[in-house]
Amino acid sequence: MSDGNALRRRRDELQTQLAAMTEQRERAFRVRSDALALQQAGVTHHDAAAMKSLADAEKADDSAMTALRREIETIEADLALHHRGGLAGIRRTITSRRRR
Repeated sequence: MSDGNALRRRRDELQTQLAAMTEQRERAFRVRSDALALQQAGVTHHDAAAMKSLADAEKADDSAMTALRREIETIEADLALHHRGGLAGIRRTITSRRRR
């Protein structure tokens, strides 16, 4: 059961990291959207470099977030395999779904 607990802890850590990255990305999106709206309204003007840095901030963690999601999915698959009794458990699950 120790392996399962370690996997659950790792998954929880990754989900916490993913939540923080998602929140940071959402903030960057709002800042960039506000800057674009103000620029279109003519209220303020950001130069191309400033707009590019805002766009880069929004996209900065996309690949890291994707990697975290993949690792979380892998851990969840490992946990499911571990919890259901390995391949025999998967076979039982598939067989029971076919009967429905």
